[in-house]
Amino acid sequence: MRIGMNALFYRFPSTGSGQYMTHLLNALAEVDGENEYVLLSPDDEPPNRANNSRFTYLKSPVPDFARRRVTSEKLVWEQFTAPQAARKAKVDLFHVPYFAPPYFSRVPSIITIHDVIPLRLPIYRTSPRMRAYLQLVSRAAHKAALIITVSQHARHDIMDALHLPAERIRVIYEAAGEEYRPVTDPATLAKARARYGLGERYIFYLGGLELRKNVLPLVRAFAHLYQKLNDPDLQLLIAGNPDKKSGPLFPDPRPVAANLGMTGQIIYRYIEEEDKPALYSGASVFVFPSSYEGFGLDPLEAMSCGAPVVCSNRTSLPEVVGDAAITFDPDNTGQLVAAMLSVLTNPELRADLRTRSLRQAAHFNWRKTATETLAAYEEAYKRSRKR
Repeated sequence: MRIGMNALFYRFPSTGSGQYMTHLLNALAEVDGENEYVLLSPDDEPPNRANNSRFTYLKSPVPDFARRRVTSEKLVWEQFTAPQAARKAKVDLFHVPYFAPPYFSRVPSIITIHDVIPLRLPIYRTSPRMRAYLQLVSRAAHKAALIITVSQHARHDIMDALHLPAERIRVIYEAAGEEYRPVTDPATLAKARARYGLGERYIFYLGGLELRKNVLPLVRAFAHLYQKLNDPDLQLLIAGNPDKKSGPLFPDPRPVAANLGMTGQIIYRYIEEEDKPALYSGASVFVFPSSYEGFGLDPLEAMSCGAPVVCSNRTSLPEVVGDAAITFDPDNTGQLVAAMLSVLTNPELRADLRTRSLRQAAHFNWRKTATETLAAYEEAYKRSRKR
């Protein structure tokens, strides 16, 4: 087969969809020695892309009129330029690795839908433009030869929200990258802590500042925990920059922290990719209070580094963490406080959770993901030939 890939997310490499595409392509290069791949993008080829003789990169710019707005450029690329480029490249199958299937396309498509959160939570579709876009891609999903999703929970959500039959959806789990391994070197750990102003005892949260991530309840829970422990050295590291986005979807946690007297104990910083393994590894506990996830890559990365994990018990997260984490109801602040307190005050529990984390994380790997994706490609191609 000659397989096309919508490679738009090379421009957003640190996002979930960007990570998924990059890791999947790298793993496909390892497990697939037969098929050809054509990476289609409106941008120049990224300088750090690994070269492979069976992977061709083709730039197909959108028309000039569409470049005036980022949203217009993205829409024109997804619905017109990309499918036209796929047809011109004579691919047999076109993979869109995020929820943006083309409505009009002469090339059979396979779509990865990581989640349907915008269709589930009204706050994501307040604008007429977003509602129209969601309606378009929802209808277009019915034209795909096959759908890939990343958890059983997401599969049921897709079936319910998009009214797609179960037989057209394949669950293929994601995985943490190979770089996420326990860091034990004291100098490396100390250097990472120093870069972010951390002491040796810190709670780590990484996963975004959106409302559904429950960062404000986390700040409140940390304040309760801090009072219970009476430990002046305990810190909370929240990955992200509250100044970057604002509004109802991105509530600022700093006023809540200030009202609780926690301003000096909470650090808000964008985390560099190369520092994540050390920060996960050195954390006294990694906490993930999100109420809605399609998969849950952040706690999986933390477990891959051997971090003790305290995690929400909602949506797809139990599938990812299994019995390796202490889970809690994200609407119950008391449960979150109790879970963090138990880990911080019980060295035996902390050590047991670190062992369980590594065991659970070993169930997920990108070679397995790529192998199952390759089987989905073959199935989708056969389905398209029968139409």
